[in-house]
Amino acid sequence: MLLRSLVICCYLMGAYWASYHFPSLRMVFYPTLGAFSFLFMHRVDQIKDVGRITLGAIIAVTLGSVMYSISHGTLSFFLTAIITISLIQVLKWNAAPILSVSFIPFFAHTTSIWALPAAVLVSLLGLIIFVWLIAKVEQVPVVSRWSEAFSQFLNKMMPTPTAIKKEL
Repeated sequence: MLLRSLVICCYLMGAYWASYHFPSLRMVFYPTLGAFSFLFMHRVDQIKDVGRITLGAIIAVTLGSVMYSISHGTLSFFLTAIITISLIQVLKWNAAPILSVSFIPFFAHTTSIWALPAAVLVSLLGLIIFVWLIAKVEQVPVVSRWSEAFSQFLNKMMPTPTAIKKEL
């Protein structure tokens, strides 16, 4: 899990750096990307599920962009929320960040309908590539043994919650 965490954090750092230094890539990084990263990190072996969640995110942000382009008001925001929640329930996407990503257009205020869906697509596809690479690297015996040994070392060094509770 440590290797996954390191790789995901490097990806998030790279996305943030790119969006900070290049104005044209400003929307590649968004806070919900962190939530998607954490979700995907725990579903490395379920790539089909990750694909469904990504498709759901693209649909949701496109819905949000279209609704925002129609009206910037609260009714449009409400309709985006209710439609997205319905889609999540009906299609069983089981990923809360999908709802969050549908709201990005209401806070980013882009002028193009397709700018945000394109940015979300690019960032999530990049994330999927990193998740796929993590899965492949973790299958290498040397890496898996090193990761397991390091995790055991950390577990020995970190106090358990009961030990902390006793000290208090």
